[in-house]
Amino acid sequence: MKRFIAQAVAVLLTAAGLTATLPASASATGPRCQGYECDAKLASTTGCNDGSYVPRKEGAKVTTDRGVLQVFWGPKCSTNWGVFDPTVAGLYKVSIYREEVGDRPWIGHGEPPRRVHASEIPGFRLRTTMLYAPEAQVMVCVEVPAEGRVAAGSWIRYACTEWI
Repeated sequence: MKRFIAQAVAVLLTAAGLTATLPASASATGPRCQGYECDAKLASTTGCNDGSYVPRKEGAKVTTDRGVLQVFWGPKCSTNWGVFDPTVAGLYKVSIYREEVGDRPWIGHGEPPRRVHASEIPGFRLRTTMLYAPEAQVMVCVEVPAEGRVAAGSWIRYACTEWI
């Protein structure tokens, strides 16, 4: 709403022959969260995915016989999130974990289980929510149902990245 008002004021001033500079917070390209307020939010809806990349560290990208698991870094918000690109249809749960640092406890965030159908491959990505981790390392894991059962507690870790 603030952005809309600032833009409307700029239009009115320009129409009156005056100039105005919008504040940085009104920028359409700026992130919509900073720091720990980004926890549990999606990078794609906050602008934190602009300029993001997979770090060039051993273990930031893991290729398995079911897909590719990656840790992403978003420098605009100093956040990490995980992505799993499945190559095999199935039921998957992807989570990201932040190590404990100082008074901040070890924490995990992820997305609920999602069944990926063969018709969605390639191109379908499972993404976690973000974690702010300026001083801590993060790890991304993908889980699958144990013995084909989909009940509480029946998930097993299939693959994880290294702590990045």
